[in-house]
Amino acid sequence: MVQYLQKLLGTFPAHNFRAKWQNNQLKHLVTNLPQNHVISVHDYSENYKCKERDELQSSYFQKTEASLHVSLLYRHAILEVDGVESTLEDHYIVTENFFVISEDEKHDQYFTFQVQKYISEYLSSISCHVHTMHEFCDGCSCQYKSRHCLGHLRKSLDELGYNNLIRNFFETSHAKGPQDAAGGLVKNQTDLAIVRGTATIQNAHDLFEFVKSNLSVPKSSHCKRRLFKYTENINRNFRMFYKPIPGIRSVHQVVVDNDHLLIRSLSCYTCNNCLEGNINECENTNIIGTFSPIPIVPEIGTVDEDQTDETDIELPIYELVSKSTIFAVLCDDDEFDYYLLKAQSESYQLKSRETDSWGVSYQPGTNVIKGNYFMQGENPLHFKMIKRKYGLVPSNSCLYICTDVCVRSGEVKLSEDIHQNILNCVEMSTYV
Repeated sequence: MVQYLQKLLGTFPAHNFRAKWQNNQLKHLVTNLPQNHVISVHDYSENYKCKERDELQSSYFQKTEASLHVSLLYRHAILEVDGVESTLEDHYIVTENFFVISEDEKHDQYFTFQVQKYISEYLSSISCHVHTMHEFCDGCSCQYKSRHCLGHLRKSLDELGYNNLIRNFFETSHAKGPQDAAGGLVKNQTDLAIVRGTATIQNAHDLFEFVKSNLSVPKSSHCKRRLFKYTENINRNFRMFYKPIPGIRSVHQVVVDNDHLLIRSLSCYTCNNCLEGNINECENTNIIGTFSPIPIVPEIGTVDEDQTDETDIELPIYELVSKSTIFAVLCDDDEFDYYLLKAQSESYQLKSRETDSWGVSYQPGTNVIKGNYFMQGENPLHFKMIKRKYGLVPSNSCLYICTDVCVRSGEVKLSEDIHQNILNCVEMSTYV
């Protein structure tokens, strides 16, 4: 225990410094926000469990949930909208709470992109001309900070209509703030209305109608207004898959620069150069270092709409496998139709004979993928990862890549559609 505490104390000073530094950068930016710049602080609130005051006992175990995404917007006041004009001599910063409510319970980069589009549309509707958008959020990988999330920032910049887009990340476990309070207040007020019998919330749309009618005008002087948007479904009919970004977990600021991302270990808004957009002349490089350019590289075969048939290159499916990819392989087993694995590596060629944890050996020159098998449960669509053993599978035995599947607590649940797609691939396969 003492050794463990000593290990923690070795990293605590740097962790504490990063937490305070990032929070101070946000405060300084809000206070000194340049004209035509907007700040958005994003956070996914815990799903709201819909309820009624008088409900059946059995419904306690079958609660319908609604997703609630919270964004705090900081912008300069507009006379026609806010009754006061923010000028260079007299800054007046308006704070707004922007909520997106949906029946879609999957919190991923597609949901986040939909939120970004709603915010952009709102700012355009009030004639708020945005030159630079500064985003602050936590480091959740599937929502804001994965290689796919950051790779898609370039496309986001084009579609959202900003000149510059900068995403900043709070230090791990230090992203709590007014955005959490905003989400908690909405859910608390809804619960109180249900207890009083003035509201019945059976689904996400009921929640949206209630909060829009009753909570749009805040009583607090710190928030100018609450804005609510409802979306039934999130569009996921486009691809957002990009190559890995080295050291992504230690990155706290990302700037989109043409076809590159500029990444830095910490944000800076306390020096005038960074505040005015001259990021290459930062005065705090001795503390936070300089920007490193990272190319935005789509994974093979996953270029978006701009890819034409003339440039398409037909490649084996195993070329699309990268680390952490969930994929199915053909198996010679009477009990199972296929095996499911989580990749530990891309496809590579063995230089010498190698035997995996299951006792299966492969000769030099064989192309293989290293990964962890999943064990099928009683439900044929449920799988649990076998973590302590790794397996090697021939690269050309790869049948299907499960792009929309997430591993949670070592478990995977396939949809009926994905399961059927894999079975179709098994039937069509000519692999021996």
